[in-house]
Amino acid sequence: MNWAQITITTSEDASEAVGNYLFQLGTHGVELKDSSNNTTSLTAYFPLDDRIDARVKKINAFLTELPKWGIQPNPAKIDLKRIASEEWAEAWKSDYHPQKIGNRFLVAPTWYDIPPENTDIHIRLDPGMAFGTGYHPTTRLSLKMLEQTLKPNQDVVDIGTGSGILAIAAVKLGAKHVDAIELDVTAIPIADTNFKINHIKDQTTLSHGDGLSTVDKKYDLIIGNILTKAILPIIPYCPARMKPNGYVIFSGILESEQDIIQNALKDYGMECIDIMHESEDDVKWVVIKAKLIDK
Repeated sequence: MNWAQITITTSEDASEAVGNYLFQLGTHGVELKDSSNNTTSLTAYFPLDDRIDARVKKINAFLTELPKWGIQPNPAKIDLKRIASEEWAEAWKSDYHPQKIGNRFLVAPTWYDIPPENTDIHIRLDPGMAFGTGYHPTTRLSLKMLEQTLKPNQDVVDIGTGSGILAIAAVKLGAKHVDAIELDVTAIPIADTNFKINHIKDQTTLSHGDGLSTVDKKYDLIIGNILTKAILPIIPYCPARMKPNGYVIFSGILESEQDIIQNALKDYGMECIDIMHESEDDVKWVVIKAKLIDK
């Protein structure tokens, strides 16, 4: 079978919505690459059949509709390329290699053989399946801050779990239990598969929900690698969901948005105690750790 490679170049703000829509159209994976000038390219693969023209038209219509939702998709460019079956299989693998993150994590694709003497904490993912494979700065920052923060036997909630990488990391660091919450229903089976691959299903609860509005538990750690516009509505729920010595970790924040998040945290009784930065292609990202202000 031959395949169609569809690459969409769009704004960073539109990238999550476009990626979700590509999954709705039936792709099994979306590859994201940040470009210059605050743009992102998303590459997806579909069977090259008589439905491909309709899919391209639907994507174009979706991009046209985004401004009505307050999302600007420009440059909104669509490129279509034909790929042979064997090239498609290797196209995913050629871009994904094992990588060491922080002091202890090794994030590796499922097809990579890890030497038995390797003592890192192994996170196995199929990168062709979802966002959050560890190759984006926001995911790397989240993993590094998680490694520094989490203590054994703590309760964790992962908001916007995506591929489930942060929930997997938390369990492998010793978390007692992780509630993994995802708003996008198409991502839930992807996270579920990755939980099975990493043998952590017994220590996790995966659910469909919007932020913290659907839970009433208290946590030692609240973590979310999501965009600033998604973080802001979650912050008011955090104090009531945090144990007395708990922390929140938020990533997916542009450096230019750092003050917005810090001020929102302060407005709801939390103070920032640690920040990490990472840049890629002239885009600067931050992860913020905060706790309740001592009274």
